[in-house]
Parts: sequence; C-alpha cells; structure tokens
Amino acid sequence: MFSVDATGESGLLGRLVNHSRLKFNCATKVVEVDSVPRLILVAARDVTVDEELLYDYGDRNKESLEAYPWLAT
Repeated sequence: MFSVDATGESGLLGRLVNHSRLKFNCATKVVEVDSVPRLILVAARDVTVDEELLYDYGDRNKESLEAYPWLAT
C-alpha cells in the first residue's frame, strides 16, 4: 500500500488527481480521523507506475455539464 500526498509540494490537496467518468482508477471513501469525517481516495484497481490518478467527480448537474463538458467524459 502506498500513499500519495502532494500537500508538501504546494498545499493543494488534490492537484495530482484528475477526472474520468469512464476510466477512473480511484474511488472516494469516507473515513473518520479523530471523530472527523474525511474524504479519501483509494485505488479501485492496481495502479501502475507513472499512471495518471483519475476518479469520477460525480457531478451530473445540468448547469455543471454545460459549463464543464469534460465532466461527461
């Protein structure tokens, strides 16, 4: 098991993870840390070295899809 954390580089928590509705390799999961719910990403399958990390943002709102058509891909 590995953990990828880019916060030390820039402070932006998700900057190394992108969206894919159809070809995602990560999924979201809620875990509690010190009684506080946190959203984490876990591998949905084995991820290879140098493979881009992708997850489905899950936004199907009509306005969002019109403004950001890439959410449908």
